[in-house]
Amino acid sequence: MKKNILRCALLLGLSPFLVQCVATEQDLRGLEMRTRTMDSRITDLENLNETIRGQATSQARMGNELENISNRLLQHEGWMEESEHRHRQLRDEHQETQRALNMRLDNVDISLKEITDQMEEKEQKQARSLEELHNLLADLEARQERNQRQIRELREQIAQEAAKRAEEAREAAAKARREAEERARRQTEQLEQRETATAGNDTIREITADKFKEKVAAGQISIAEAAPEDQPETVPEEPETTTAPAIDDDDYYSRGARHLEQSEYQEAYTAFARYLEETPQGDNAADARYLLGESLYGQQEYELAILEYQKVIADFSGHDRAPAALLRQGMAFEELREPSTAAIVYQRLIDEFPDSNQAGEARALLEEIN
Repeated sequence: MKKNILRCALLLGLSPFLVQCVATEQDLRGLEMRTRTMDSRITDLENLNETIRGQATSQARMGNELENISNRLLQHEGWMEESEHRHRQLRDEHQETQRALNMRLDNVDISLKEITDQMEEKEQKQARSLEELHNLLADLEARQERNQRQIRELREQIAQEAAKRAEEAREAAAKARREAEERARRQTEQLEQRETATAGNDTIREITADKFKEKVAAGQISIAEAAPEDQPETVPEEPETTTAPAIDDDDYYSRGARHLEQSEYQEAYTAFARYLEETPQGDNAADARYLLGESLYGQQEYELAILEYQKVIADFSGHDRAPAALLRQGMAFEELREPSTAAIVYQRLIDEFPDSNQAGEARALLEEIN
């Protein structure tokens, strides 16, 4: 189609020349040759045009691809710029963070140094305080040792004084007993002489020194009641022939307990003393020794009672009577108006027998003293 159009256009362009001149056969042939040449050229041009169109299409496609690539490049450049911007921002933030961290580290170093200095100062103060405390403890221990030594010396002194007083009391009692026996002996001799002089009288009573001694020892009569040497004795009309029954050890202990319950302290003391004299290591020895002290306490013989209680504490330390003896010993010291010594005894009771019933009473009495 395109070829026909080109031919028509060529004929129309050449028609003026054909009209004006007479074409010869040779010219026609030349023209035909030219036409053919033109046709081939047109064909070539068409082919070239097609090629150019194909190339244009390819170029257009390549242009599109290049445009896409350019867009992608632009997009990548935007991403790169954004990444670079973020990188710069992150770098700035990192630098800022690093500066802040360095400042904090500097502050921490300063704080650590201050804390270290404070700790060293506190450690030095604590070391000085500990040294002062050790010195104070050493001083207190030395004072405590001196106090304990003084307490032991005081206890020994008190025990010695109590023993001395008890010994003096015993010597006085023995002396009084000897004097009473001597008076009884003299009185008996006088009575025997009178009995010899009045042998015809059948109503004279028999009086012996042994019976008189038994009465004095049993407390039935006191020493003051004994008749003086120059005082005549009234002779009863009937003779006394009663003989005392034999008494075993258990009867002495039971008799002493009964007398103590009836507040007959002198009789109780005599019975318990006889029991301990006969069986010093008997089953009831600890109880008898304690009740012996109670008998003396009831007679207000506090110094002698303290001595008996001390024997319970020393000889029967594992017995149940030991804490009771300590308690009564302290009370006896209070009766003697020695509260400081009583406080020492109460404290010993609390320290050595903290779980005993007497420990509670000792604490109450100690609080009253303090």
